[in-house]
Amino acid sequence: MSSHGVIHILDSSSGKARPLQLTNNILSVDASGSTIPISAAGTLNTNDSSANSTLSSIDLSLGGTLTTNDSSANTTLTSIDSALSGTIQTNDSSANLVLSSIESYISGTLSTTSSTTKSATQVSNSQSVVSGDFSTSSHNCSSERELVIVGTTTDFSNNIDVWISNDNSTYYKHGSYSMYPDSSGNFSIQLDSPFKYIKIKFNGSGSVSALVMGSN
Repeated sequence: MSSHGVIHILDSSSGKARPLQLTNNILSVDASGSTIPISAAGTLNTNDSSANSTLSSIDLSLGGTLTTNDSSANTTLTSIDSALSGTIQTNDSSANLVLSSIESYISGTLSTTSSTTKSATQVSNSQSVVSGDFSTSSHNCSSERELVIVGTTTDFSNNIDVWISNDNSTYYKHGSYSMYPDSSGNFSIQLDSPFKYIKIKFNGSGSVSALVMGSN
């Protein structure tokens, strides 16, 4: 089917042989109206519209924003993006309230208050006592939680008892709370104070000085 070095191609429609020619790097079949490019440079296309749409979507996703055809998935991706760049939100109103509270505390001022009150009463001042006597004064410990009683006496042999009251009128012995002077006559005791008033009672004779100190 060749003559003088010319290649012919059989046209299946007409049954005739047509010469294949190369002009400007384009192969063409004479009178066919069709060309075959030597090289392809550009966009890859298909004859399938669905495939073309998919290729276009892939191209956009790679060069722009990742999207899906699922509205729920798109919503989730948007929420993730917003959460990473903005405020964390949840679908639980209680959890959102807690997060809001945490945010308020973190961005606000953390402050604490602390107030310590102390007082002291000289209940005996070089007081001459005999067995059965009470201290000259009582101590008001209504707003205090801890007490310390300290003092000195010339009576080294007898203990000194703690008495308490709710009205500073009627007093009761405070259980086994007693102070025993050392060989120098010094005595002390520390105790809690769920009561309002306190004083001390002597079980011997001597000269006594005593101080009651309290703290809240």
